[in-house]
Amino acid sequence: MSPPRKQLWRKLRSYDAQSSGVDRLLSALRALDLTVVELSMDIYNVPQHDRAALLEQHRRLHDTVRERLPRFLCSPRRGA
Repeated sequence: MSPPRKQLWRKLRSYDAQSSGVDRLLSALRALDLTVVELSMDIYNVPQHDRAALLEQHRRLHDTVRERLPRFLCSPRRGA
């Protein structure tokens, strides 16, 4: 059995090999989520000046997810 640090290194290397697939998946999910957000703003008649703030929050949320996803994928699971 490999030491924990070596296992983490293997996970990080496998993430690099799959990062383009993860990036494509995140881009597709962001586009879908953006569509849902825009439709929701239309349904609830959100004023135009508030839409910009909501879209900015949406962008920051997805940027954070894209930045932190490798850490979530490579974090050791408890009880495993």
